[in-house]
Amino acid sequence: MRTGMLARRPLLAAVALLAATGAQAEQSGPNFVGLGVGVVPVYQGSDDYRTLPVPMINYHSGNFFITPRAGLPAMGLKTSLAKDLDAGVFVGLGLGRKSSDSDRLKGLDDIDFHGAYGAYVEWAPGPYSLGMAYKQAARSGYGGSLELRASYLAWRSESSSLRFGVSTEWANKDQMQTWYGVTSSQAAKSRAGLKEYSASSGFKSVALFSTWSYRFTPSWSAVTTVGVSSLVGDVRDSPLVERNTNVFGNVGVIYAF
Repeated sequence: MRTGMLARRPLLAAVALLAATGAQAEQSGPNFVGLGVGVVPVYQGSDDYRTLPVPMINYHSGNFFITPRAGLPAMGLKTSLAKDLDAGVFVGLGLGRKSSDSDRLKGLDDIDFHGAYGAYVEWAPGPYSLGMAYKQAARSGYGGSLELRASYLAWRSESSSLRFGVSTEWANKDQMQTWYGVTSSQAAKSRAGLKEYSASSGFKSVALFSTWSYRFTPSWSAVTTVGVSSLVGDVRDSPLVERNTNVFGNVGVIYAF
């Protein structure tokens, strides 16, 4: 397993972990800021892992919010459609990838950081939370994806809580090709000898995760997330995929206000 602390690229770290886990809070709850350390694959389907510093934030004020949406660090506006049912729009930062990140990628084109925008609907009755979010890259050819998510607050005491969740992601052809396709020119330049591959739209992955939090004081808490994500469908046939299943996790400290 390869790890490396990317101290000079904290934004890359935050985006990479959010894209891989999607497990940070996506609901109103208390406002908080914090910092954590995460372990994630270099890209979903990679054999290589890295250790990353992860800023964590969940802020809501009226209709405005800054919190992860569809695996992105994002900000946006929301409205209440009914009791426990919210909808909103958001803008965020999309994940990038460099050919130098992994031996498997050497010779391929970089995927640039890019803006993204989208919309979501979330229903959160009691301990349950069900959500759907679509994000679209604001860069031509990078495509978009739809995320479906469900979680359940299984246990809560005065000082701690435990939540379990599941999610799946569908991606259109442009996004699949950007991340998992190999063009003829890329195949010719590939140092790993990758074969040409044309990716098609479809469900890309499923993930299971759990998040445990422990409150030390009324303001300070520790938060830990662990999970497993697996590629599904035709994307498993991409020559970029070294393994179908990856684990991920992070631990951090947050300050609620």
